[in-house]
Amino acid sequence: MAVFSRVATLTSFVFAVLSSNVSGAAIEKEYDYVIVGGGVTGLIVANRLSELEDKTVIVIEAGDNVDIPGNMIPYKANDLTVSAPYKWNFTTQPEPELNNKTFGANVAKVLGGGSVINGMIYDRGAAADYDAWEALGNNGWGWAGLEPYFRKGTTFQPPSAEVAESYNITWDPDTYGNGPLSVSITDTQYGDLKAYWAAWKATGVHVPVDGNAGEAYGPSWYPNTMDKATGRRAHARYAYYDPIAESRSNLHLQLKTTAQEIVFDDSKKPPKATGVKVTDEATGETFTINAKKEVILAAGAVQSPKLLQLSGIGPKSVLEAAGIKVRHALDGVGSNFQDHPYGTVIFNTTPQANPNGNSLATNATFNATAWAEYEANKTGPYTVARGNALAFISLPDMASESDITTVVDTLTAQDAASFLPSVYRNSSALLKGYKLQRKVIADLFKRKDAAVAEFPVPADGTYGLVGVEKPLSRGTIHLNTTNPQGPPVITYHAFQNPVDKTILGISLRYFRSVWTRPELDAIVHEETTPGAQYVTDDEIFTALVAKNSVAPTLSHASSSCPMMAEKSGGCVNDKLMVYGTQHLSVVDASIIPIIPSCHLQATAYGIGEKAADLIKAR
Repeated sequence: MAVFSRVATLTSFVFAVLSSNVSGAAIEKEYDYVIVGGGVTGLIVANRLSELEDKTVIVIEAGDNVDIPGNMIPYKANDLTVSAPYKWNFTTQPEPELNNKTFGANVAKVLGGGSVINGMIYDRGAAADYDAWEALGNNGWGWAGLEPYFRKGTTFQPPSAEVAESYNITWDPDTYGNGPLSVSITDTQYGDLKAYWAAWKATGVHVPVDGNAGEAYGPSWYPNTMDKATGRRAHARYAYYDPIAESRSNLHLQLKTTAQEIVFDDSKKPPKATGVKVTDEATGETFTINAKKEVILAAGAVQSPKLLQLSGIGPKSVLEAAGIKVRHALDGVGSNFQDHPYGTVIFNTTPQANPNGNSLATNATFNATAWAEYEANKTGPYTVARGNALAFISLPDMASESDITTVVDTLTAQDAASFLPSVYRNSSALLKGYKLQRKVIADLFKRKDAAVAEFPVPADGTYGLVGVEKPLSRGTIHLNTTNPQGPPVITYHAFQNPVDKTILGISLRYFRSVWTRPELDAIVHEETTPGAQYVTDDEIFTALVAKNSVAPTLSHASSSCPMMAEKSGGCVNDKLMVYGTQHLSVVDASIIPIIPSCHLQATAYGIGEKAADLIKAR
C-alpha cells in the first residue's frame, strides 16, 4: 500500500517546539496554588483559579510546549508514531492472562497532556456512569452534578446543514455551552459510513439524538476536539492556557520540570502539604516551590499515585520496602487502577464509496487535492481524525435475560479476593470498596441505559474494536522499591476476573451479528481475526491472545487514587482532598472510582471544571 504524506510541506501553520521554562514572569518560590501536571485537568484548574486576581498559581509540567503538524492536524491523530516523543517511556509488567506480554503505557509528557496526542473524540459517559460514582457516596458527582460542568467547558461547532442532512447527523445544542473548548463534527464524511450506520440502526438498539446528553448507549454521533475556525486540534493548552497566557500575571508555568515529592509540615496533625520539591531537567537544579493554600495533583492516573507514594502516602508495605517514611498508610493510593481492555476483530472488506476512508493513504491525486484544500481553507479530508461515531451497547441489548442472570450471579458469588492483586488480600478497606463497586456494576449490567461494550461506527470496517467498558479486574500503580524515583510498576491485571472474558465474548459475538447484517453485504466479507470458527468465550479469548489481538489498555488510565470513603479503600473524599493530610488534593482521572463507558477525555474536562469550583469554595 502506498502512503502519501503532505505534512512535510506545511507552509501555512507556524509550528515549533516552543520552549521556555517560565511563562508569565521569573519563577517565584511561593504561590497560593501549586499544580503538578499541565494536562487537561491541571490547565483547567489553573485557568479557573487564576481568575481570582489576588491569588497566584503555578503549573509544574515535566514536558514541553509543543506545536508541530503531527499534533495540530486532525488526520495525524491516526499516526501513532507522532506522539511517541511526547510520552513517558513506560512499560507495563507482564500480563499473566495475555501470555505474559508487556505493553506500552501511554502517559503524556507534554503541555496539554493526553489532549495533545489522543484520538480527539469528545464523548461523555451515560448518566448512569456518573450516577454510579454518587451511589458510592460521592455527593455531587452524579450526572446532575457534573452535567453543568460539561456544558460550561464546551462550545459545539456543528457540521454544515447539507452534511447533517445527508448523513442524518444529530446533536443536542443544549448539552453544550459557550466554553473554551471547541468540539466539532467535520464536514468531511465518507459515503460507506451510511451503510455501517444502517446496520447499527437495523439492530433496533436505542439511537440517541446526542450521546453526550447523558445517553451514551446505542450508536451516536460525537464531536472531535477540533476548532473548525482554524481546522486544528483543540487541546487543553489551546483552549485553557493560550487565551490567557499573556494577560494573567498571577499565572506562571514551569516547563521541563519534574516533581520529586510533596513537602509537608509534619508538626501539623494531620501533616500539612506546604510545597513541592522539583528538579529543572534543563539545569539539574532541585528546589522547592511553596504553596500557601494548596498543593494540587493533576499528574494523571500513573504519576499522581507515584508522587503520593514518594511523599509517604500509600500502602505501608510498598513504602517500607522502598525505604520511604510512612506519613499516612493509605492502601487506596495506586490500587483500583482501571482502563478499558479490548479485542480487535478484523474483516476482509471492499469499500463501495469513492473516496473512502483509505483514499488519503492510497490515492496520490486525492491526497494532493485534499492537502491543497487544507492548506487553503483548513477544511476537507485532513480534518478527519478517527471518526465521529461510536456505539456503546448495554448487556441487555446483547444477551438474553437468562445469560445476564448467569453473568450477574457469577459475579456476585465470586470470592472477590481471588481475582484481585495481592494488596487487596491484605486490606479489608480495599476489599470492602471493591465489593461496593461490584454491587454497583452488577446493577449496571442489568440496565439498558448503561453500556458495557464499545464498538466503532466507521467509514471503513476492516478493523473493529470491542472494548470492555466495565471491567471487574483491577490493576495497581506502585513504586519500584529498588528505584523509587524511576518508572513506577504498572500492572493492569487485565482479564484476571473471568467475567471480563465473558463480557468480551458476548460483545464480540454481538459485533459479528452487526457486521454480517444485509446492510453490509457489499462491504464486509470474511472475518479473519479471530475467525468465525471461534464461538465460545474461551475459544474467542484464546484465539485473540494467540493473534496478539487483545490488549489491556485503550490509553484510558484511571481510578488509581479513587474518590471513595477511606474505610472503603478511597484516596480522596468528594471534595478531592487526600485522606490523612491537609492542603493536598488530586484533580485528575485517578479520582474516578469506576471507569465510565466512554473515552476519558470529556470526563477529564468535566472533572477539571468541577474541581476548580470545589477548590475556590474552600
